[in-house]
Amino acid sequence: MRGVKPRVVHAANSAGALGYPESRRGMVRVGLSLYGYLPEAWLASALEVTNDRLVTALTLHANVVAVRRVEIGERPSYGRRRALEKAGTIATVPFGYADGYPRRLFDAGAEVLINGKRYPLAGMVTMDMLLVDCGDDVVEPGDEVVLLGRQGDEEITADEWAERAGTISWEILCGIGARVPRILVG
Repeated sequence: MRGVKPRVVHAANSAGALGYPESRRGMVRVGLSLYGYLPEAWLASALEVTNDRLVTALTLHANVVAVRRVEIGERPSYGRRRALEKAGTIATVPFGYADGYPRRLFDAGAEVLINGKRYPLAGMVTMDMLLVDCGDDVVEPGDEVVLLGRQGDEEITADEWAERAGTISWEILCGIGARVPRILVG
């Protein structure tokens, strides 16, 4: 209708709303900040000024489904890309690139959390599985594996994945596959 002014103006996304409060107008279209991540590093200082902070609102985890001992020099997973430097325990985790775990994280040295400790991938990420090198530690089927989130004193973030993969955290979060269950926790 002519002459009618809109009552709600969508003028800010996450970065605008956090860094330029005057841009908020009638409504804000948040995206990345909804997950508790900053779209730009400089926004951390803008939040300090207002005594605000974002809290990570997404965790991604699975459980160990199998454990096996392997010998030094074995090359687990597709492509047999890296020989193990010592004998150890390999944990199989049912989560792969079809679920949103980028294959390039293997070469980038990505880790997962099991029992509050970081462990490296033992072999290339497959469509449905990760193989994790747990060294000589005791890991059992059923143990929780944190891919993104906190366990004990350790935390793995989408920002860490993004830095390792040479991308942005938003691409990481958007890449979580449709077959991954979403569970809303109050």
